[in-house]
Amino acid sequence: MKGLRRGPGRTATVIENSIAAVLLEVTPLLRMEHSRLELEEFVPASGLLKVRIEGNCPDCLGSPAMFAPAIEAHVKQRVPEVREVRIAAPD
Repeated sequence: MKGLRRGPGRTATVIENSIAAVLLEVTPLLRMEHSRLELEEFVPASGLLKVRIEGNCPDCLGSPAMFAPAIEAHVKQRVPEVREVRIAAPD
């Protein structure tokens, strides 16, 4: 995504905004029309990002969580402050 500022000194809010923008970018790539990625928590000190996947894919055999490695790779590539991504358990 163009325009994401990188480097030291970014505030948690700026990082979270960058993460949210990347999650919006990734969602259509999953090709799961009824799903949505949501930033649940970001811990700047550890680089841990918790992502919630809302919805499901009624026409798929797999669950949205099976895309976790791809989501993690994409977010880590775009937001260098993210060092680990976990998929949050559904409510």
